[in-house]
Amino acid sequence: MKNKNALISVFDKTNLHKIAKYLIKKKYTIYTTGGSSKYLNKIHVPHIQISKYTKQKEILDGRVKTLHPKIFGGILANNSKTHQKEIYKENIINFDLVIVNLYPFEETIKNTKKSEEIIEMIDIGGHSLIRASVKNYQKTIIIVDPLDYEKFIKNYPKTDTAKKHYAVKALKQITNYDIAISNWFQGANYHQYALRYGENPQQKAIALIDKKRFKQLSGDKRLSYNNLLDLDAAVKVAYEIKSDKYICTIVKHNIPCGASIENTQIKSYQNALAGDPISAFGGIVAFNKKITTDTAKCLVENFYEVIAAPDFDNDALKMLEKKKNLRVLKVKKFNNKIEHRTIFAGKLIQDINNKRSSIERVFGENKLKKENIDFFIHVLKFIKSNAIAIFDQTSLVSQTGGQSSRVDALENCLYKLKKKQKKKKTSRLFLFSDAFFPFTDSLELIKNEELEINIYAPMGSKNDSLIEQFVKKHKLNFFKLSYRHFKH
Repeated sequence: MKNKNALISVFDKTNLHKIAKYLIKKKYTIYTTGGSSKYLNKIHVPHIQISKYTKQKEILDGRVKTLHPKIFGGILANNSKTHQKEIYKENIINFDLVIVNLYPFEETIKNTKKSEEIIEMIDIGGHSLIRASVKNYQKTIIIVDPLDYEKFIKNYPKTDTAKKHYAVKALKQITNYDIAISNWFQGANYHQYALRYGENPQQKAIALIDKKRFKQLSGDKRLSYNNLLDLDAAVKVAYEIKSDKYICTIVKHNIPCGASIENTQIKSYQNALAGDPISAFGGIVAFNKKITTDTAKCLVENFYEVIAAPDFDNDALKMLEKKKNLRVLKVKKFNNKIEHRTIFAGKLIQDINNKRSSIERVFGENKLKKENIDFFIHVLKFIKSNAIAIFDQTSLVSQTGGQSSRVDALENCLYKLKKKQKKKKTSRLFLFSDAFFPFTDSLELIKNEELEINIYAPMGSKNDSLIEQFVKKHKLNFFKLSYRHFKH
């Protein structure tokens, strides 16, 4: 680490004294721009101003400081004989480390609407320094976050893998920065966006995340593309129903495999898990209320990818934080109004499906409270059509979705019920279907199970009268749902 060179050009001076004094101790020569130079003078750290090295003073009110071949040549030159011979000939030094952070564009647009002030916060030199360093990360280490200084000091990156970690973080920062600038130029309402990359190396995926919506409280791993999709379904099931009761949902592969509405949080979680404990493994769990310590004790007994809730008791959070591979998220309540998907020809945009279906008696006596009916229908609409879901008084016990045949969906749901659940034949169950029963074949299947099953399904086929006759003849409790959700 002898005779190395570092370039420092930072707007945020946080922790700068630590890294600067460390570099001098390790025999680095420090080169700085004007603002950073003034700071280092105050703390008596020796350095060389960039303008003295390049023989080019800062111009255009500081808009041009580092944009010079002697700077970028020293960053971009690799260790090949050709490159090293050329920069030696041009009297250019090698930069081994670049420490940069950008002008506070996002903070500025929060605090002012004056275009001239905002424009000045569009960083040019810093952005270019970062990109050049990323391109040559194996030789030129790039640090953009002041919180990383101590990490760098304690564990100097010697391997390409370690250096790449800093490069990826820097690249994310400037990409995020560009998105904020683009949104402002297009007149979009400002949100604080972050980028998250998919974990599958065969697929490159980027999500634009509004950081105001949630905060990752613990967990070393970042959220993947699929994690975010599952999280979306989980929190929508848990949050969108207004209830004073405790709701828990468990989502796997974007489908609810467990869901419960109960008077206590622990019971809600235990019932949700019991709905399909095998599928729940590695799933995403969401709650509609603050997670208690007692609930956390139960949660840590199983493996989950993500646990999300509006808040956490302090002791509950400490308990969950001990599981390093578990992402713990504090997710704010939300009120989305539209949803959209991309297709080959553009985008599909529609209003959020927030309809609350009501029931109409066809035959039998309804044994469910309205609050539970609303929740069960809400769960059903997140199971892809043809969707069938079976519940006990409070919880999901079997579901099937995504089948092209309504009969296959029903057969599969009943099979899973018998295979995985130990419900006694005397237990009352509630079957919710998002598909019509245009023929009596589905009702025959239900009748032959000899279980006490109440049926809730939409109507509207030309055979409604035949369905009604069959229901009354065989005394099947049947209730018409007012809406069909038909999720694809």
